[in-house]
Amino acid sequence: MDLFHYILFWICIIGLCLGSFYNVVILRSLSNESIVFPASKCPKCGHKLYFWHNIPVLSYILLRGKCYFCKEKISIQYPIIELTTMLAFAFAFLKFGISLDTLFMLFFFSGFIIMTMTDIKTRLVDCNIAIALGIGGILWNFINSGWQGGGNSILGLLAGVLIMELIARCGYLFIKSRAMGEADTYVAGALGAMFGIQNIGIVLLYGLAASMIFIIPVFLYNQYKNNNKLTCILSILFILSILVFKTVAQNYYSLALLACLGIALAISIIKGINKSENRSYMPYVPALVAGALYFIFFNINF
Repeated sequence: MDLFHYILFWICIIGLCLGSFYNVVILRSLSNESIVFPASKCPKCGHKLYFWHNIPVLSYILLRGKCYFCKEKISIQYPIIELTTMLAFAFAFLKFGISLDTLFMLFFFSGFIIMTMTDIKTRLVDCNIAIALGIGGILWNFINSGWQGGGNSILGLLAGVLIMELIARCGYLFIKSRAMGEADTYVAGALGAMFGIQNIGIVLLYGLAASMIFIIPVFLYNQYKNNNKLTCILSILFILSILVFKTVAQNYYSLALLACLGIALAISIIKGINKSENRSYMPYVPALVAGALYFIFFNINF
């Protein structure tokens, strides 16, 4: 085994172990519990776990997905986070090799994983993690490009905050409340610090595109469940018109049709939101993270 594959092997092992720890952080970070004390325990029966209950992935398999003591099912989240962390660390190393960039990416990916899961599970994000990522982004750019890189990073942070706040506060014009949670602004600022003023716009656009993948199926399901047939029909027609415009006919007529359907759909959505008595924010951090990851791995200028 050569040095590269030897390091890759241990990075995967470290990813698995840290993934196990991140599960603890995810469960305790928003419940005001210490991530150090008490020792790991079953969330159902509260019994302290033995050391061999905490072996990443393997313990889940050996225990057949059930607590050793109370026999209640163990959440599939545990092995998923462990494997996700391992893969994220491995891809970071394969992308950046033996370099300081890899260490920073491991730090960034760790924050991404924790924030994504807490946002999905509870619609809440620990903003301290986003602040730490922002500081790390400024430091990373300063080390790579000196004072110019640090300045671009700070400007990117401010731009990310400003763009996301403008989007969020547009909600007051239509639904009398923020369109997005405050944590999304912190995360956008952190991404701005990481990618700089020159790249934050495209990263946020990638995040917007990713949000459509996450949000559209949930949105259509909720509209169908609430018997809002008009919005469902307009949504489907709008998606079809985008496909037609991109693949069949890129002309003024198809563009006008696309614009009209988009305006009609927006009006229908706003009316539906205003009538809704139970409003809740969609988890947007996963989309921002997806946009950042796409930029890291597939943007040729990065």
